[in-house]
Formats: sequence, C-alpha cells, structure tokens
Amino acid sequence: MKRFLKVEHAVILILSMIGLYLRVHMIQSIPTTQLYDFSTYYEIADNLYHNLGYTFRGYPIAFQGMGYSTLLGYWFKFMGDNSEITAKWLNVIMSMGTIYLVYYILHKITTNKLIIMLSTITVIFLPHHIAYCNTIGTEVMSAFILAGVIAIQVTEFNWKFKYPVLGVAVGLMALTKPFFLAYPLLLALIEWLKEKDWKESLKLLSIVTVVMMMIISPWTMRNYKKFDRFIPISYNSGFNLYINNNENNVHGGWQSFDDIYKTPELQEKIDEHLNNPLGSVKIASDIELDFKPAAKEWIKKNPLEFLKLGLIRVHSTYFNGAWDIEYWAMNDYRLEQLEEHPEDDKEISRHFNFMKSVYDILLYIISGFGLMFIVLNFKDIIVGIFSKKKINLLTSITFLNLSYISLVYFVYEGQPRYNFIVLFLLIIAASTMIATYQKNKEID
Repeated sequence: MKRFLKVEHAVILILSMIGLYLRVHMIQSIPTTQLYDFSTYYEIADNLYHNLGYTFRGYPIAFQGMGYSTLLGYWFKFMGDNSEITAKWLNVIMSMGTIYLVYYILHKITTNKLIIMLSTITVIFLPHHIAYCNTIGTEVMSAFILAGVIAIQVTEFNWKFKYPVLGVAVGLMALTKPFFLAYPLLLALIEWLKEKDWKESLKLLSIVTVVMMMIISPWTMRNYKKFDRFIPISYNSGFNLYINNNENNVHGGWQSFDDIYKTPELQEKIDEHLNNPLGSVKIASDIELDFKPAAKEWIKKNPLEFLKLGLIRVHSTYFNGAWDIEYWAMNDYRLEQLEEHPEDDKEISRHFNFMKSVYDILLYIISGFGLMFIVLNFKDIIVGIFSKKKINLLTSITFLNLSYISLVYFVYEGQPRYNFIVLFLLIIAASTMIATYQKNKEID
C-alpha cells in the first residue's frame, strides 16, 4: 500500500507540474482585457499598493467583498510590482494550491482510488481551472479558500484549535464572497450528519460563528465609519436582488438601469443615489435600501415568476456552455490571431469554435453528473437530517456545498463564471458517480 501511495503521489506531482506549465503559458501568452468587475478589483488593489486605501477613484467603496482586492494589493506590495502579470501569478499559486488541497481532501473522505485520481487529474487539466488564472477576479481565490475550509473540516485534530481555525477560514471566505456568512450552519449540519451529536454540532456552530464575526468585525466597523450604517461586508446584495428580480427581467441575469422595471418613485430614488461624484452605483452605498424592499415585494407578489427566474439562473450557471472562458480569460486572443493571420480567418474561427465545443462538452458532463449526484442523494440527506442515519463526508460535503451555493445563485444571479467556485465539487460528484457505476458493473 505504501509503495502504491508513493507511485500515486509521484504521478500526481508530475501531472501537476504539467498543469503548472499550462497555467504559466496561459498567463504569459494569451492576451485578455480585464472587464467590468475584474477591472474594479484591480483598480482597488492598485490603490492599496499606492497607499490610497481601499478606494475606487478616490472614494471609499464596499460594493463587493474586500478579500480579493486586499490580498492582491498586499501581494503587489510584497512583489514590489503592480502589473497585471503579477496579479496572474498569484492566481497560478492559488490554483496549484487548490489541486493539492483537493487531493488531500479526497484522501480524507474516500479510499476509492478511481475517485481520487480521476478527480485530481480533472482538477489539474480542466480548461476552466487553467484559463481563469488569466483573470483578475475572485474566482480562483474563492475556490482555493473553499477547498482550504473543507480541508480543515476533514482533518482530525483537537476541537479547541480546529473550530477557531475554521472560524478564521470561514471569515476570510465571507470577506471574499459575502454569501458565506451563513456557512457555519452548513458546517454544523455536516457535523450532525456525520456524528449525530447535537452538542458537538452546536459547539462547532457557536465557535465558528463567533470567530468568523471577529474576523469580519474590523471591516464592518470600517464600513460604519465610512457609510454611517451597519454593512457587515458589502452593500450590493439588495442591488443584485432587484436587478435580477423585477417585472422586466426575463433571463434572470444582470440588467442595466435602463432596462429594469421602475416606478416613478423608484426612478427618483435611483437618480438621487446616482447623483454622486462618479455617477456610479459602485459608490452608491444606500441604493440597496430602496432596491431590496422592492425586490422582496416583487418576489412576494410573483412567486411563480421568481421560481422561473431562479431555474433560469441555475441553468445559466451550469448548463449554458463555457463561453465565459473566451469572454473573460482570452477575449483579445481571437482578434490578435485574426490580425496576425487575416488570410486564415476561417481556420482560426473554426479552431476557436471547436475549442469552445470541447469546453462545453466537458462542462456539461461534470454538471450533468453533479445534478445526478444531487438528485440521487437528496432522499438520504433529508432522512439523515431527521433521523439517526449517518451520512459519510464524501456525500454530505459534496451535496451540501453544491446545494448551498446553487441556492444563492437561484435567488440572486446566475452566469457561467459563477460555477467556478464549485467546479472541483462537481468533479468529485462526477467521479463518484462514475466509480459507483464501475463498481456496480464489476458486480454484475
């Protein structure tokens, strides 16, 4: 067994080095422009690098989670350089870290070699995991921290140290993606399904929540001083909720202010909020105070339409293809190739369309298996919650994390790049389904 593990570790190490080469090649050779949120993350990090504080064009901001831009700003300081390629190198480091964390997690939650090897190799070579190293956004960091949280969760050591460490990790995750503020509940539920010890689950919930709040509290106090109201992490939740849930929204995604449904009263309030020095919603910290009630009212009056939009959002996240790879991570590459080789325009377009088809197929396979995993384990999870039946960590961690994050997208917003944070979980789910089929086939 030890000899087999040595061979296995060597194989993963060699393959991960190939994965490292592909990631480095991506960030050094494939041009892309950082659009929308990506450019904002970079600008804030650049301001931190220049000792201008957490600001956007001279104004305090808390429109998004502060974790990524803050880390990137200090990474710039550490490296003594604030170029885009320096930001991308941080992605490469975190992407490689995610590979080894997933490999470690798998060894803790299963002994099935097919699941371990198939999952890890797919994480190494999945095009999304390679391509997104070329973006300056939260995707790579979010997946890395989530894998880190799960790795801590599956490691056995004294709860007096483990639970506070989990609290710190969840706090950092929430500062990056604010919807993880409720994540301690999921950790407690996984503990309950594993041990059926409500005292231990409650202890975990309490300690992780308290430590998490301690981690985010300095940022919350900063927001109170800057914006004169209680904002735990960011102030875009109400904005996103209404943008994606209003009378005029038919696709469940982002809309411009020109397209959303507005009463004259709401239009007047929007004009007031946008009457800021930049005319930007990103520094309109109080706009959610009007948007959130309007969104809740619409949802309350139109539950069926809300459910339709929610399903559309989930579809857009997992089953709308992988067009996001080119759009976000290599949006200048096709144009560059066409400019350099105009005589080969048809071949170039055919090649890009072929690659997109390959990416689509891979995504549909893992998303389809992920959906099957959820459906087939739904009954066991529900029974496990309300009975003495225990659920293994492979099932509970994969099922509950996929369900929790998908529920957030169901309510708020869905688009293909949002699936990035759970891709490694979808891969584990897919590998588990394949291994189960293989085992049943051998029995037959």
